[in-house]
Amino acid sequence: MRSRIAALALTMSLGFAAPASASTQFTFLNAGTVTAFGYYVGQYAGYEGAPVNSNVVLNCVDFFHHIQAGDIWSATLTSLGSSTGIGTDTRFNNLTAYRQAAWLTTQYAAAPNAATVGDIQATIWNLFPGSPTPPPPSSNSWLLASQAYVASAPASAFQSYWVVTDVTAHLVGGADNPASVQEFIIYDDTFNPNVTPTPEPATLLLVATGIAGIAGVRIRRRKK
Repeated sequence: MRSRIAALALTMSLGFAAPASASTQFTFLNAGTVTAFGYYVGQYAGYEGAPVNSNVVLNCVDFFHHIQAGDIWSATLTSLGSSTGIGTDTRFNNLTAYRQAAWLTTQYAAAPNAATVGDIQATIWNLFPGSPTPPPPSSNSWLLASQAYVASAPASAFQSYWVVTDVTAHLVGGADNPASVQEFIIYDDTFNPNVTPTPEPATLLLVATGIAGIAGVRIRRRKK
């Protein structure tokens, strides 16, 4: 996710009970602290809809849309274990690129500095072409590494990686909706689209409480 460098102040008291179905609810919390190219890069924080306060790491693959602190949206989750839903539920029709992006997100943790995180992020962004052109990485080394991994990995290696796509990503007729939320990849080995959990009492209490003290900053594609 690219974002203009700005302070994000956010105090949340939030909970939602959403069925663990083909679509679920997400909340964007913050864009972390690592910056490159004038944007936040790397791993970002959010809530996955159920159970309440289920923390999730959001990895942006989409340079072409916006999000802001405190945004809550419904998203379709598409597993990268198969091609089902790729190109119909997701923004892009490229399973290989999504799998490369999924592997690249696993490399953030060992990155020695912000410049390396930025190169990984830029490599992910450039897997998915569009306008404006994403910033380029300093080399193609991460691209080559991701290609090598995906070429040798079984489909089962990706079954717990999910593309998180705003349900409003496409307009009637299939055109892109520029007002929809950015697309992300998450790792979740517990999500089951066929199970609908029962809301906990604490969930219902937090829903009643709502959001307290959100100070959101619009995340845009412009550099500082």
